[in-house]
Amino acid sequence: MLRLSRFYAYTFLVLLLIAVGVGIGVSVSSIRWSEEDVQQAVVTTLQREAPASFYVTGTLDIYATSTVENTKYLFPAQLGLNLGTTTATVRLPGRAAYGFDVQHLRPEDIAVRGDTVVVTLPTLSIFSVEPNLEAMDVETSVGWARLAARSGRRVAEQAIQNAPAALREQAEAHLRTNRQPLDNTAAALEALLTPVLQAVGLETPQFFFQEATGPVLAPAG
Repeated sequence: MLRLSRFYAYTFLVLLLIAVGVGIGVSVSSIRWSEEDVQQAVVTTLQREAPASFYVTGTLDIYATSTVENTKYLFPAQLGLNLGTTTATVRLPGRAAYGFDVQHLRPEDIAVRGDTVVVTLPTLSIFSVEPNLEAMDVETSVGWARLAARSGRRVAEQAIQNAPAALREQAEAHLRTNRQPLDNTAAALEALLTPVLQAVGLETPQFFFQEATGPVLAPAG
């Protein structure tokens, strides 16, 4: 009889432990992430990935041309004899990195609609431009009565000095007129943030990116 009582007691204890375990599991599974959790995860992740505050999302291969002309006259006030025009044209390839400043991304720029995370991004901008000087091409045409060694060199140097600024202008124009950098940004952020938000509790997070002053950047596919 004593053994039977002990058996019932052990059985009751095991069932009680199972019930408690199930209850804890249900309680834990019922704990749902909050929008604040998602906001904090997104902002913190981007700040960690961009220690210099700028998060680079892609690069552009660009090509710019810089042309400088210089015309010289003999006794311009009296005679005005045209000694010719010296022209230098520099063709310079380069690569530009673009992205956005994460310091301009605020928690309120991130919202959750079901399992869709809506992120309003700062406007994309150029972070850096690296000219490929080894591939630079310089073409000089010297005026008929100009000294090639002096005139051509001076004009060519000016064109070379102007070329990096021309590269940046080309890159900025590309950002304004081409959608590809926006799509690349959306894809890069989706790849970065998906595992982060899965760890927060979103099983299959979907993203809807939009630029603060531009079009929607929803990832393809």
